[in-house]
Amino acid sequence: MARPAPAAEKTLKIIDLLVAHRGEQFTISDIARRTGSSLGSAHAILAVLEQSGYLGRHPVRRTYGLGPALVSAGLVALEQHPAIRAAAERIPTLGAELDADVVVTAATPTDIVFVAVGGPGSRYGPGYREGERVPLDPPLGLVFMAWAHPREVDVWLARGPAGLEPDRVRLGLAAVRERGFALGLALDPSAGPGSLSLTDNYDLPTVDPTRTYDLGMASAPVFDADHRVLVAITASGFSPGLSGREVLDIGARVRACATIVTKQTRGRLAT
Repeated sequence: MARPAPAAEKTLKIIDLLVAHRGEQFTISDIARRTGSSLGSAHAILAVLEQSGYLGRHPVRRTYGLGPALVSAGLVALEQHPAIRAAAERIPTLGAELDADVVVTAATPTDIVFVAVGGPGSRYGPGYREGERVPLDPPLGLVFMAWAHPREVDVWLARGPAGLEPDRVRLGLAAVRERGFALGLALDPSAGPGSLSLTDNYDLPTVDPTRTYDLGMASAPVFDADHRVLVAITASGFSPGLSGREVLDIGARVRACATIVTKQTRGRLAT
């Protein structure tokens, strides 16, 4: 593995901060504090980003925001990933149908990145924003790992918290492949990412139609032409106490939306 470059990591943290806080600008002190950088380091990086046009600085308030150079970068990226644009166009309709928050996410080797957000804004939803990230640590990321190479799955499982049962997670991955979507229970807001409530009771490998569930999310993959998971469409923010039949119907609707995007962008469904 390549050694991390601290300056590059800090630069990316600054850009991620401004992307995630759409329409907001920050002073150098705010940026240093939020990214864990020293004022000197933040000043040096911001100067380079401003000079290159990736960031802009307000002439009076002296606050920083995204610059015009990132616009062209984003447009080129969308051209290279038409599935993201197609999924982003469809999620508002799906969100209205489900009365839920719906997002498009992509996976990096270590994170899940929210690349598009749609839906009416459920009062039960987590309120994700474009550019936000959560760690791609098990059991989070089932929809991305269900079709991944076994070596990738092993690396992913090794990042799991204490108490994680790998065999149980593997059963969950098999269930996602079989039905074409992942399901997760709503988490206790007081429970942290490493809690046993997350490791033991998060995913739903089986659903009893006669039981009720507090559904946290339903997620389905969009595949590229090589059968790889390119992005995922994920719905969340459901009212508590859904019947098992309702849960399965929600999963099927999310899967149908993702399937349409896959076919629309000439992807190939994995089996």
